[in-house]
Amino acid sequence: MGDLLMYEAFGERFRTRHPDLARRLEVRQSPTLHLSVSLAGERSVALAQMRFAKPYDHTPVWAVVGPKISEPPRIWSGTTDMDVLVDALHARAVAELEREEEQGPWRWDEPAAGEMVALADDLSAHGVDVLMAVVQNRCCAVEAERGTKAEYFGRDQGDFVVVQGLGCLIRVSSKPLSGWSASVRADEGEVWQRLDLGGLLFGEPSVVPGVKPDRVDRAKLVGVVADLAHLPRVATVEDRIQGLPAQRSQAADPPARSVVVESAARELARMGFADVVPDDTCSRLESETFHIEWWNRSKSMGLGDVQRLYGTAAVAGRRLMVLSESTATKPACAFADQAKAFVFTVDPGSHRPHACNDLAREVVLDKSSWAPARGLLDR
Repeated sequence: MGDLLMYEAFGERFRTRHPDLARRLEVRQSPTLHLSVSLAGERSVALAQMRFAKPYDHTPVWAVVGPKISEPPRIWSGTTDMDVLVDALHARAVAELEREEEQGPWRWDEPAAGEMVALADDLSAHGVDVLMAVVQNRCCAVEAERGTKAEYFGRDQGDFVVVQGLGCLIRVSSKPLSGWSASVRADEGEVWQRLDLGGLLFGEPSVVPGVKPDRVDRAKLVGVVADLAHLPRVATVEDRIQGLPAQRSQAADPPARSVVVESAARELARMGFADVVPDDTCSRLESETFHIEWWNRSKSMGLGDVQRLYGTAAVAGRRLMVLSESTATKPACAFADQAKAFVFTVDPGSHRPHACNDLAREVVLDKSSWAPARGLLDR
C-alpha cells in the first residue's frame, strides 16, 4: 500500500507539471508497480523503481524504460527528486510521440544543462557515439563481471563523458582542481591510459595532467575527440615516453630501490606526468617541472612538513610532488591542494603511488573494469 501511494503521488506530480500528457498517464500494477505513459500501438514509456539481478540487487534505483526493452538501461539515483523523475519521464514520452531524438539534458539522464551536457550534445551532433554523461546524476548502469549493475561515480572522478572509439572507450573529464583531462581504455581492457589533452589541443606536449578550464574551447575539444574516436589506435602519454631514449645507464644500485623508483615513474607517466623520470642510477626521480621529495620517515607528514617542502620547491621555481611511505594529515593535504602540490603514498607491495590529497586523487587513473551498459534491464 505504501508503494502504491508513492506512485499515486508521482502520478499527481506528473499531471500537475505536464498536463499535455495527463490523459496518457496511469499507475499500473503489472508486472510490478510503475507509472506508464501510453504511446501509439500499445507501446508505452514507464518510470519504476527497480533493482538489478543478483548479485547486484542491493541498490534500488529509478529507471525510465521503453518503449524498447532492449535499449540500454536509463537509471537515476534512488534519491533523485520527484520533479526531476517525472520531467525525465515526460521528456522521453514526448520524444517518442513526436518521433524525434530525445533532447539534452534528459537524453543523458541529467536534470540540467551545463558544460558537460553541451559537450555530449555537440559530440553526438558530430556523429560520435556518446555512451554516457555524468554530472549531477552520479548513478549509471554499467556492465560488470556477472551482469549489469548500478555504479555510483564519486566526485573525485569529476564530471565526464564517455564515447565509443574504434575498439576503445574514450573519457573526457572536467575536475575542480586539475581541470580538463582525457583517457582511453581498450574495450576489453581494464587499464585506463592518459591522453595528452594539452598536446592534442595546442600542439605542445604537456608534462602535467590536466588543462585549465579557461584554456579549453569546446568547439576545438569536440573536434579533437571526434578525430580520436575514428582512429584505429589512440596514442597515449605513456606511448610518447616509451619512444624517448633511455634516461639512465646500467649502473648498479640497490635493487629494491631501483624497482620502487622505476615503478613509480611508470605509474606517474601513465597519469600524465611526462617529464618525471628516473635519474641515471635509478635511485631517485627527476623532473624539470616538479621538485620531487621522498618522505621516508615513519610518522605522517604534518602541515609544517608540507609547508617546508613547498618552500624548498618554490625557491627552485618548481611545483611540489611528494612520494611518501606514510600518510599525511588532513591539514597537510588541504595545504597541498591550495599549493597545487601532489602528495602520493607509495604502496610497499606494488610500489605504485596512491593519491593522498584531493589534487592527486583527481589525476589517479581509474582501475575498475566497468563499461557502459548496452543490454536490457534484468528486472
